[in-house]
Amino acid sequence: MKFKLFLPCLVWAFSLAAVLPPSWALADYVAFNGSEVAPNIAEFRIDEDGVHVQLEVYVGDLKTFDALVPNSWFKDDAPLRATSDDRIVDFTENGLSIRRSDGTALPIAVQLIERRMRVDRASPLTGQRDPATGKVFPAPPDDPRVLYAELFYPFNGTRPDRLVFTPPLDADGNAQVSIGMVVFDRDVPVIDFRYLAKRVTLNIEWLDPWYTSFENPNLARHYRFPMMSFLYASPFEIRHEALIRVHNAAELVGVEIAGRTMTKAERREIESRLPSVLNDRSPMAIDGKKIIPTFDRLSFMRIGTRGLNFIQEEDEVRADADYVGLIYSTPTAGYAQEATVEWTVFPDPVTKVPGNAIDAAGPFLAGLTSENPILKWTNYFKTYEPPVISPVVFGKERTLNVPMLTILLIVSTLCGAVFLFRRQSIPRIVRITALGTLLVATAVSTQIGWINMENPIASTPDRPAAARIASQLIENFHNALQEKIPERLNEALRTSVSADAFEDVKLELGRALIVEMQGGGAGSIKNIRDFGVANIRPTPSASGFQASVSWSVTATGEHWGHPHQKNIRFSAVMDIAPIEGAWKLTGMTVTSAQPEI
Repeated sequence: MKFKLFLPCLVWAFSLAAVLPPSWALADYVAFNGSEVAPNIAEFRIDEDGVHVQLEVYVGDLKTFDALVPNSWFKDDAPLRATSDDRIVDFTENGLSIRRSDGTALPIAVQLIERRMRVDRASPLTGQRDPATGKVFPAPPDDPRVLYAELFYPFNGTRPDRLVFTPPLDADGNAQVSIGMVVFDRDVPVIDFRYLAKRVTLNIEWLDPWYTSFENPNLARHYRFPMMSFLYASPFEIRHEALIRVHNAAELVGVEIAGRTMTKAERREIESRLPSVLNDRSPMAIDGKKIIPTFDRLSFMRIGTRGLNFIQEEDEVRADADYVGLIYSTPTAGYAQEATVEWTVFPDPVTKVPGNAIDAAGPFLAGLTSENPILKWTNYFKTYEPPVISPVVFGKERTLNVPMLTILLIVSTLCGAVFLFRRQSIPRIVRITALGTLLVATAVSTQIGWINMENPIASTPDRPAAARIASQLIENFHNALQEKIPERLNEALRTSVSADAFEDVKLELGRALIVEMQGGGAGSIKNIRDFGVANIRPTPSASGFQASVSWSVTATGEHWGHPHQKNIRFSAVMDIAPIEGAWKLTGMTVTSAQPEI
């Protein structure tokens, strides 16, 4: 497909997609600041009785965290040092301190200190060059050795509404060493990875940890909204997708969740009730006409340090921390001109819901409110050319170029010569001129007047010809399988599939060539490449051939606001025959579909 539209912002998006591996299926958010690979890492987790800290100290920064280094780690006799208890008291005040709003430092209980190798948190972008700035994304230290510590900062019976986190500071009030941090309030991530570079203040919402936040607005998580709406437009379908915090979804459908995690019965209630309720509360329209979309699927997801992770059937679902995602779709025949969703779900304290209208040009953002609840997508593409699905015509492997005009002129010349030889009454000069003209015309005709016709004795195609035929058929199939309307899908497939084998081949193509993305849904095939053909042999009918074919594709999908992709290597055995002037598939067995790294 081609769009006469250029948006410079797409350069970064495409560059990013090129480096993300298939295993990142729904790892939608990546912290580009490098804090997740900082030399030192601190994970803070706020609980009812205190703050639990998991700390990784880079071996090169042990001097800053000397208070935590046991005497037994020194090769020789330990240097003259304060006692372990005195060192921890000093660390409470001057090391990694957590204070109440009145400045009182929380005490520290050391639960574990040991040697470890750092956890590998490097993203796929580590070491890659940012195409926008030219800078190289940060990488972790080459030496993976760390001091690992588990520390506990107790509240001692009095829960604070505010906490101040302070790294070891230099004289200017900045962190002495680089520390990457991530913070959780009970089950809810408060931020994605950020640097703990200065003193920062956290406001704790004990009734609902979702709303716990740092005073610094730059310290926030990507998925911080309890509800989000996404409207996707493609040439084949319009989709409405929604993310709703489980707590809010339960309220919406009238399910009371007794604890912090859902029971299986509560989960089933939400799964059965929510799709219809949300469909009623977010009506869709296409080109001004109200439609009832098809409900595709529902998934429970958890916010992780690298985005959203699908929650499996056997895993627990946390009401306060997890999302439920829903997808509704309606097939289209080409791009619509306009699509809308009216979002009417605004439970207290939600007053604004982020909306995203998304097409090939990128997202268009909106803030949905009860006064302005319409999320609208408008078709701004000037032209659209659908994927080409054309018959695979015969090439040299099954055709002959015949100089038909030359043959006719040779016959005419011979007949003319006989005729003129028998008619002696015709003047000699006339006979010579006529024959000369025919001979000249015959000679000239060798450059024109050729016609292409099917070779009745054609043999099995050679490897280059078989590769051309198979690759064009495969491209046709992948393009056809993007169609969501059954009649259009059948029409597209009939171009390349024999009538006798249509149903069997259609079933096999749908089973094997549709790439399912993580969480469900078919990926769009964007790159078909690296064709290989082997074991070319004639079929019993003698007119066709069979071949073992392999090829790779990149399947992309976008759900809930972020792209993800897979690279797949296919292998198949294809039966191909000449039918009605074109090569068509008469049988196919896909033997493997393996992910590529």
